[in-house]
Amino acid sequence: MTDPTKPKRRRTKAAAATSTAATLAASTPKVFVRLYRGLLPGATYKGLLGDCYLLRIVAGATQSTILIDCGMLLGSPDAAARMAAIAADIVKETGGTLDLLVVTHEHWDHISGFDQAREVFFGDPANGVPPRLKIANLWMAWTEDPADADAKALRAKFDKTGTALAALAMRMGADRASGAQSPFAAAPEAAIEGLENFLGPLEIDPHGDPTQLGAAAAKRLTGRAIFDTLKQVGHKVQYLSPGTVLPTPTATPLRAYVFGPPRDPKRLFKDLPTKAETGTLYMDTSSFNARLLMDVAAGTEESLADNSPFSRRYNAITADRVEPAPDAGVTAPEAERTLAWLRERYFDAQAPCRFADNPPKGHKCAKDLVCGADQASRRIDGDWLAAAGPLALKLDSDTNNTSLVLAFELPDASVMLFAADAQVGNWESWHDQNYTADGKAVTAAELLGRTRFYKVGHHGSHNATLTDQGLELMKHDDLVAAISTDFDLGTKQGSKGWQMPNPRVKTALLTHTKGRLIRGDRRRATDDDVKSFPIDPNFVARLDEANDLYIEYRVFG
Repeated sequence: MTDPTKPKRRRTKAAAATSTAATLAASTPKVFVRLYRGLLPGATYKGLLGDCYLLRIVAGATQSTILIDCGMLLGSPDAAARMAAIAADIVKETGGTLDLLVVTHEHWDHISGFDQAREVFFGDPANGVPPRLKIANLWMAWTEDPADADAKALRAKFDKTGTALAALAMRMGADRASGAQSPFAAAPEAAIEGLENFLGPLEIDPHGDPTQLGAAAAKRLTGRAIFDTLKQVGHKVQYLSPGTVLPTPTATPLRAYVFGPPRDPKRLFKDLPTKAETGTLYMDTSSFNARLLMDVAAGTEESLADNSPFSRRYNAITADRVEPAPDAGVTAPEAERTLAWLRERYFDAQAPCRFADNPPKGHKCAKDLVCGADQASRRIDGDWLAAAGPLALKLDSDTNNTSLVLAFELPDASVMLFAADAQVGNWESWHDQNYTADGKAVTAAELLGRTRFYKVGHHGSHNATLTDQGLELMKHDDLVAAISTDFDLGTKQGSKGWQMPNPRVKTALLTHTKGRLIRGDRRRATDDDVKSFPIDPNFVARLDEANDLYIEYRVFG
């Protein structure tokens, strides 16, 4: 009972405020973004050229998790071991159940982990072994919806072209390695500019669809198989269209705005900020190069001569007759002497001496620029394969433009933007529609204005961060940008190397974030690019770079 003789203790305003603050602190979630870089002990590489982000939403004793992509570029060092370590960390952090998996698009550097650590994600059904990680929900773009007619048509184009290019790259590499005398070995070294590393490897298509590649033993990209399997193991699958607004299926939900990919073909196939029309470069079987590429993909080459762009009357002498031709003396028939002459000057390891039987004193053919030249450089039988370069570039960019782009709204209405590999047309399309939240229309410009965390598009490449309709609109005082990259590995790709990040894009990001740029291949203390910016104690306190496997940043709370 209360003693009436004792005065009642009044709660002061300060005590009430302290109590309210404590209640709010307990109920306000903390949101972390974990950028995986996969550095193993003794690693000489510095980062991970690919995307693998784990979002942790922590509210009291409850944690929810969202994984956005999981992959690295084909040819990355120690790929399997690194992905195994990353997958093990994901299992540990999620407790074996992932609330939401977001797969943005079918590029190997975003999905390779599902193959390299398949026992974690898929288990071993043949032996009755279940996955170590349960995927409660799966989000993909509308482009993956099997019931969507536009998606099916798009996939048919992409799959046929991508499979042919991957098969072409494999054939060129194998023939070069074996020393084979073939058009594929003679093809320009950088015919596809390394872009096949985004496509990933091939595998036998268990469906054996002969219409896809023109062969009974059809093949498909391993990425396509990964997507098909993910759709089977995901307990609830949703295909998202631009303009959709929905809550994340997490204990503490975040509102998600679906920015892309666009449905408008003009946006979907716009990769560069130019006035030129992009046109169509996908497989048209009526074209010369397309037929040859399809033959390669099908594992046949008997019809290469038949597909020549020249009239048959000019095909009297073909490479398969010239290469095995024997030597022919002056008394041999003209046809035999012609074949021998061509063989000596186009197929033999070394050309005949340009001085014939009377070389000057001290002349050495092996050191001579003419008769010591590499004969392969005189042949054009592999030059047609260079036409695959523009095709590969177009496919790469357009696949990037199918990226599922999401903006997550935090409890204070600020935003985390995950742009995947979206390029120009995808970015521009965000402004084509409004987004309805709480009965009110919200624009992409408003959401960009509230963006406090930006996952930089396509590892900082030149055409994956728009200026006027993108970065210039991000005006949050605490804006942070994160790039998953390995710059050194990028410079070794293609004929000229890739700059990831592009210097212009990097400078713009540093300026807009006031130096709050997180890179998977650098530690802040040794990053010369950020030294000219004043230290932000709040940012530094939220950044955790202690673990070699990942970098983690506390975005909110």
